[in-house]
Amino acid sequence: MIARLLHLQGAAAAVFVLILSVTLSSSFSAHARAVSARCCVASECEALISFKKSFVDPNGLLSSWRGEDCCGWKGVRCDNQTGHVIKLDLRGPEDFTEEFKRRGQIMNSTIIAALPHLRYLDLSFNDFNYSINEPLSFLGALNNLRYLNLSSADYSGSIPWQLGNLSRLQHLDLSSFPDVYVSDLTWLPHLSSLRSLVMSSWNLSSASDWVSKVNMLPNLKTLDLSCCLLNSKIFQLSHSNLTHLEILDLSYIPFNSFLQHSWFWDVTTIKKLYLSSCGWSGPIPAALANMSSLEVLYIDQNSISGIVPTALKNLCSLQLLNLEYNSINADMIGRLPQCSWSKLRELHLNAANLTGQLPAWIGNLTSLSYLDLSSNMLVGSIPSGIGNMRSLSYLALSRNMLVGSIPSGIGNMRSLGYLDLSSNMLSGSIPSGIGKMRSLSYLALSRNMLHGNVPSGIGALSNLTDLTLGNNNFSSVLSKEHFASLVNLEYLDIENTSLKLDFGEDWVPPFRLISAYFLSCDLGPQFPAWLRWQMGIQELDISNTKINDVLPHWFWVAFPNASILNLSRNKLSGTLPPKLELPLVQSMDLSGNSLSGKLPANLTAPHLGSLDLYNNHFTGTIPPYVCNGFWEINLSNNQLTGGFPHCQNNKSSSSLSMLDLRNNNLSGEFPHFLQYAANLNFLDLSYNRLSGSVPIWVAEKMPSLEVLILRSNMFHGHLPRQLSRIVGLHYLDVAHNNISGIIPSSLARLRAMADPRETDMMYSFDNYSSDSISTFIKDRELNYTHEFTKRTVLIDLSSNGFIGQIPKKLTLLKGLRSLNLSNNQLSGPIPYDIGSLKELESLDLSYNYFSGNIPSSLSDLTFLSCLNLSYNNLSGTIPSGQQLQTLNDQYMYIGNPGLCGPPLLKNCSMNVTNPTVSQHHEGGRSSFYISMSMGFIMGLWIVFCTMLFMKTWRIAYFQLLDQLYDKLYVQLAINKAAILRKFGSKEI
Repeated sequence: MIARLLHLQGAAAAVFVLILSVTLSSSFSAHARAVSARCCVASECEALISFKKSFVDPNGLLSSWRGEDCCGWKGVRCDNQTGHVIKLDLRGPEDFTEEFKRRGQIMNSTIIAALPHLRYLDLSFNDFNYSINEPLSFLGALNNLRYLNLSSADYSGSIPWQLGNLSRLQHLDLSSFPDVYVSDLTWLPHLSSLRSLVMSSWNLSSASDWVSKVNMLPNLKTLDLSCCLLNSKIFQLSHSNLTHLEILDLSYIPFNSFLQHSWFWDVTTIKKLYLSSCGWSGPIPAALANMSSLEVLYIDQNSISGIVPTALKNLCSLQLLNLEYNSINADMIGRLPQCSWSKLRELHLNAANLTGQLPAWIGNLTSLSYLDLSSNMLVGSIPSGIGNMRSLSYLALSRNMLVGSIPSGIGNMRSLGYLDLSSNMLSGSIPSGIGKMRSLSYLALSRNMLHGNVPSGIGALSNLTDLTLGNNNFSSVLSKEHFASLVNLEYLDIENTSLKLDFGEDWVPPFRLISAYFLSCDLGPQFPAWLRWQMGIQELDISNTKINDVLPHWFWVAFPNASILNLSRNKLSGTLPPKLELPLVQSMDLSGNSLSGKLPANLTAPHLGSLDLYNNHFTGTIPPYVCNGFWEINLSNNQLTGGFPHCQNNKSSSSLSMLDLRNNNLSGEFPHFLQYAANLNFLDLSYNRLSGSVPIWVAEKMPSLEVLILRSNMFHGHLPRQLSRIVGLHYLDVAHNNISGIIPSSLARLRAMADPRETDMMYSFDNYSSDSISTFIKDRELNYTHEFTKRTVLIDLSSNGFIGQIPKKLTLLKGLRSLNLSNNQLSGPIPYDIGSLKELESLDLSYNYFSGNIPSSLSDLTFLSCLNLSYNNLSGTIPSGQQLQTLNDQYMYIGNPGLCGPPLLKNCSMNVTNPTVSQHHEGGRSSFYISMSMGFIMGLWIVFCTMLFMKTWRIAYFQLLDQLYDKLYVQLAINKAAILRKFGSKEI
C-alpha cells in the first residue's frame, strides 16, 4: 500500500513538472518573440547607419548592417531589457594592410548623442585618415562608458580634458597615436575607476608631472606607456597610491639614467615589469628584492652591469627573466632564486656578457621551456643533468667557450624543438640518442671540434627543417639512412667537414631543400644527380667538392628559384649553353674549373649582380651583357680575345664596383663603357694587350676607384695627373707599360695614401672579391686575396719610361707601404726625407740613373723588409742603422761603383768617408798653397828689386855672404881635424 502511494505521488510530481516546463517554455518563447520582434531604438539605428555611410569598407566588414534590427548586426550588442545599444565593437583586423582598412571619419557629437547608453566602444585598427570633424571632446558625454579603445586608429589632434568626465571608465587604450600631442594630463586623475591605461607611442614630453598624475589612480592595475616620449627626469614618490598595479610597461622610453633611481621600485605589487631598451645603466638594484610578486621581468637591451644582487633569491614567483643584450659581466645563472626553480618558464640571457659555468643543478629547472644563453663567455662543459629538462622546447648555447662532449642524456629532451650548440669548442661525437628527439626542428652543431661519425639516427627526425653541422672534423660517409625521414628538411649546412655523400645515381631524396651548403665536402667524382630533384633550391654551394665531371645541361633548368649558385674549385668541364636563362639568380660562381668554349651569347638574368668565371678556359670575346647592371665581374685567367663591347645602355654600368679581366688576350684601348662606372672600386686589366693612353677622365668618371692595376699592357703616353683627385685610390700599379714623362707630383695629394687613418678605415669594408691577385711586392711575385689588396697602399710604376727626378712631395704619402720605381730613366738624388715614409715595407729604385748619396733617413724605416737600389750611380758610404743591418744583402747595392761600406766588401778611406768634408778640406789646402807661393814670390821680388836699384845694399849683401862662407869652411875644417885625431889614422 505504501509503495503504491509513493508511486502515485511520483507520478503526480512528474505531471506537475511537465505542466510547469510547458508553461515556462511558452512564457520564454513569447518573451523571446517579443524581444526579437522589437527593433533597437530607431534613433540609435539611424545613428549607426549614418556612421556606416561615412566609412569606406573594402572587405565588407559592415555588410551585416542592414535592416532595422541593429541589435543583430555584427559588432553591435543591445541591452536585453531596453534594446539600447550598449556595445559597439568595430575593431579592425590587425594584419590588414592599409589598402584593406576601413576608412572614414570618427564619430561626431550627433552620433554620440544618439548612443547615450554605450558602455563598450572599440574603434581600434581603423583609419580615420588623420582628420576629424570636431575634437574628441564629445566622448566625454558617454557617461556610462566602461571600455574605450581607439588604438591604431590613425587619429591626429589633441586629447581633450572632457575625457575626465568618464568617471566609470575602467579600460582606456589610446596607444599608437604618434601625431597626438599632450601638454598636460590634468584630466587623468578624474578617471577614478580606471584599471587599465594604455597610452603607448605618445608624445608626453611636456607632461612633466606624469608620474604624480598616474599615482592618483588607486585602482590602476595595468599601465602601458611604452615607446612614449617622456620627460627623462628621475622621479621619486614620497608615497605610492598604486597599491593594485600589477603590469607596468615603460619599455623603449629613452630614460638614459641609472636603473636604481626609479620610482617603481617601491610598487611591490607589480607582477610584470617591462623596462626594455630604456638606456638604463648601473647594476640591478637591491630593491628588486621587495618585488616578491614579480613574475615577468624584462630589462633587455640596456647597459646593465655589475654584480647580480643576492636579492634575487626573494623572487620566488619569477617565471620569465629577460636580460639579453646587456653588459652584466658576472655569473647570472648561479644567482637564480632556488625557490623559483619549479616556476621558471623562460630565461632570455643571450648577449648579456655572462661569465662562469653552467651549474650542475641546471637540470632541476624542470618547468623551463625556453633557455637562451648564446653569445656570452660561459666556460666549462655542458652538465649531464641537462637531459632532465624534459619541458624545454628551446635551447641555445651557441657562441660561448664550452668544452667537452655533448651529454648523452640530451636525447631524453623529447620536447626540444630548437637546439643550437654552434660556435663553441665542443669535442667528441654526436650522441646517438639525438635520433630520439622527434620534436626537433632546428639542430645547429656547426663550428665546433666534433669528430667521428654522424649517427644515422638523425635521419629519423621527421620534423627537422634546419640541419647545420658545418666546420667540424667529421670524416664519415653520409648515406640514404641519414636522410630517410627528413621530409621537412629545408636548410642543410655540412660545409668544411670532409664528409662524403654516397647516395647513388638513382636516389630520390625525400626533402626539398631551399638552402644547401656543401663547401669542401666530397660529392664527387660524378656530378650529384640527386640535385635535379631540388627544384625549390634558392642557395646552392657545391664548391671544392671533388667533382670531376661534365657539367650537365639539366643543371641550368633544375633550379628556377635559385638566387646563389656556387660551383667553384672543382674539375667541371664542358661548355655553357649559348642561351642561358637565370630568372632569379643574383650571384653565380663557376671559377676554378675547366670549362671551355665561348661565353653565352644570350644571357637573361635580370637580377644577376655577381658573375665569377675566372680560372677557366673560356675563349671568344666579351659579350655585351657585361654592361647590364652587374656589381662584380671576374673573367680573369681565361683566353678571351678582342676588345670591349659597345654598351647600348651605358648608364647600366653605374652599379659596377669590381671588374677583373687580367691575364687574357684582350686588345684595344681602355674600355670606354667604364666612363659610366661611377661606383667602381676595383679595376684589374693587367696581362693583356691593351694599348693607347690612360684616359684623363678616369678620375672624373670613376671617383670611387680604390685599386687600379694596368700592369703588363702596352699603354703609352703620360700618367694623368688628375689621378690625384681619386680620394680613395690606395693601390696603383701601371708597371710594364710604355708610359713616359715625369712622375706627376700631384700624386702626393692621394688622400688614401697620405693619411694612414684613411686606409685603416677601409679595413672594415667588405672584401673586393673571393679571388686572389698577383702582387709584386718585396722583390717577388706573391698571390694575395683581394682582402690583402684592401689593406695595401702601393705605387708600382716600374718598367716604363719615366724620366726626371722623384717628386719631393711624394714623401708626403705617409701611408705608403710599397714603392717600386725600378727600370725607368729616373735621375737625380733620392729625396733626403724618404725616411718620413714610416709605413714603407718595400722600396725598389733599381735600374735607374739616381746619383749622389743614399739618404741617412733611410735607416729610420723600421718596417722596411725589402730594399733594392742596385744599378744606379749612387756613391758614398752606405748608411748604417739597425733596420738596414737586418737586411744585410750586398746585392741590393750592386751596380753602384761609388758606394762603399757594409754590407759591400769595399772599404771607405778617410778622404772618401765623407765626400763633402773631403772636398771642403781639399779646397782649403789648395788655397793655403796658393797663398804661400804668392807670398814667397812677392818677398823674393821685393829683395831682388831692392838690390837692383841700391848699390850699397848690393855690395853689403855679397860681402855678408862671403864672410858667412869663410866662417862655415873654417868650422868644417876644424871639425874634420878633430875627428881624425880621435879615431887615429882612419879617414872619413
